Formats: sequence, C-alpha cells, structure tokens
Amino acid sequence: MIKTVIFDFDGTIVESGQVVFDLFNSFADKYKYTKMPQEQSDYIRTITFKERFKKFNVPLWKIPMLTIDIVKKYKEEIPHLEPIDDIKSVLKTLKESGFQLILVSANSQENIKKFLKLNDMDYFDEILRSHRFFGRHITLNSYVKSNSVQRENIIFVGDEHRDIIACKKSDIKIISVTWGYDFEVLLQEAQPDYIVKEPLDIVRTIEGINK
Repeated sequence: MIKTVIFDFDGTIVESGQVVFDLFNSFADKYKYTKMPQEQSDYIRTITFKERFKKFNVPLWKIPMLTIDIVKKYKEEIPHLEPIDDIKSVLKTLKESGFQLILVSANSQENIKKFLKLNDMDYFDEILRSHRFFGRHITLNSYVKSNSVQRENIIFVGDEHRDIIACKKSDIKIISVTWGYDFEVLLQEAQPDYIVKEPLDIVRTIEGINK
C-alpha cells in the first residue's frame, strides 16, 4: 500500500530543461569544457549524466563547483519557470486522498518554496535536499531511517535515469515520467517499475497499485 509519494522537482514538477541547458553552456568558458550544441539537445536526453559530462569534457572534480554556480543562477529564473501541465491537479488529488507528499531536489529549499508559493502549489509535507550529485539514494535512505517508514509504502516519481538507479539502490518503487530531462529510451534502459506519459497517469498508477 503506497502512503508516501516522493516527487523529483526539476523536470517532473517544473519545466526547466531549457533553462538548465542554457545555464550549463553559460559556465563552459569558466570551467573550460565544451558547450552543448542546441541541435544535439534531443540526443543529450538519451545518454546518462556521466556520459554527458564525458562527451563535453567536464572533469568530475569540477562538477561540485559547477553545480553550485548553476543553482545560484537558477534562483534568478524561478519566477519565470512554469509548472508541468496538469501536475498541480495531480498533487491536489493526491493530497486530498491522504497521501504524504515529499519533494526532493539538488536545488535549494528557498528556490523551491519560492516556486511553489508563486504557483499556489504548496501541497508538500517536506522538502528534501539531495546534497550529492550522484547520491540521491543516500537522501532516500536517510528519509526512510529518520521517519521510520516502510520502503514498500513509498513510491518515487522522477524523470531521470539516475532516479531509477537511486531507487533500485534504496529498494523503493519508481514511476518514471517521459516529459522531463531524459527520453523514454534512456529511462527504459534502467527498467523502472512504471513509466507514464502524462501527469494524470501518476494518480491512475498509484490507485492501481493500492487496489
């Protein structure tokens, strides 16, 4: 029985793919890596994060500082971002049905709270900060331990290949969505528990699990 739904923020709740793409390119000169060509944007969404960094010559040791810079700049874009169509309705339905709703992101809580307030989407019981670029499973495991919840009562909703890997490490089911950063072909490679192609299917999937 699913009781807690953990949502990824960027790409799943908010349309931020192009913003992050542009921010990545804006720091190319500072960190001495290759810019992503716009015409390759679709291809980039079919390869993993590690493959992207390798392809565009981003040294692993520069990733933490690059991430900090992008998050700082991203804050300025928050007022201009738009929520995914129908996602507000999904959150409202789940909340009214009694589910515990959690949000997780590498973004700052300040940024996320600002977005939720601007868009009248304050449905979340808690916001988790994922501190490690490749260690989201650590955040999930910490949440499970701190709140003494059963893993079988949790489902994660995310849009990236790395979300699936993290959930497998944490033994938590995942619904992968196809409207975010990673294309369905990349999501399928990691074999998520469920894949949905529109937000309202999140509710239908969870209802089906709980029958």
